[in-house]
Amino acid sequence: MKRYASSLLLGLAGLSAVAQEAPKEVNVAAAPATAEANLPEGVTTEKDPLKQAYLAKAALKPALFRPSENMPQVVNEDLLRGMSESGKAPGNASEFVGYLPKLKVLPCAQGCEGKDYARAVAEFIKGYRGNGRSFKERGEMIVQVRWYNTRPFLMRKLPYGADVFGVSFLLEGKLVSLGKKSGVGVSVSSYELAHEIGARLATELAFTLGMGVKPTYLSVTNHLSTGVGGAVMAAGATVDGMLGVEDVRPRIEPATEADNKLLPAMDGIKPGEVEPIAAMHYINSIVF
Repeated sequence: MKRYASSLLLGLAGLSAVAQEAPKEVNVAAAPATAEANLPEGVTTEKDPLKQAYLAKAALKPALFRPSENMPQVVNEDLLRGMSESGKAPGNASEFVGYLPKLKVLPCAQGCEGKDYARAVAEFIKGYRGNGRSFKERGEMIVQVRWYNTRPFLMRKLPYGADVFGVSFLLEGKLVSLGKKSGVGVSVSSYELAHEIGARLATELAFTLGMGVKPTYLSVTNHLSTGVGGAVMAAGATVDGMLGVEDVRPRIEPATEADNKLLPAMDGIKPGEVEPIAAMHYINSIVF
């Protein structure tokens, strides 16, 4: 497994500094208007004109949030201007990109203990932080380990069980859970899984929320709960269950009182405040 696969965050870490260009005019006339009168008190959308221009050019939905230091934020002028003008990240940007909240990791109710668990959490945080130069930590984001299992070394060769790792957190008042499994008989450890989840989490938060975009986790159409894809996933989960593997498919669910320990949420939104959902659905795991 390539530990840095699909991580735009780690790709940007190697970008070299470039000379600052003279400021350019950016047309933000097409930036989407927000009906904030219908939002809960204090909830808003991104107001930076470069980010508004990017939202309009890429036809993306704006994120909803209460402004605070806990929110991810892209501040790099080269990157912002390049994305607002082209609708995508430029080939060059100075090394410092912006801010991400520091992770506060809560253990699961049972089994989240011991040196193997501690190592998995350490790798999760390491993957999230990347090289520590592109994004500095500011504020806090509370996550809880939802799924965890580390098999003994010899069991990784047997056709039973799997290493798993996954976390849950609140976003726009919904419970988002991201998990990965090694596959039965595959010698991939929970440490590697945790590292990749951390990197993917940082990438999504940085380059969606950090740009004022509604995270793809929250899409009510980007899911595989129904249809052929849903049937295939359900069949795979059934087989995994027979082999002793938990169902760790990424998902979004209505938050309950049991999730209050994850408050305050990074975006400052409470359960049920905006665009509530009534049922769980699985997120497209090809993306996550």
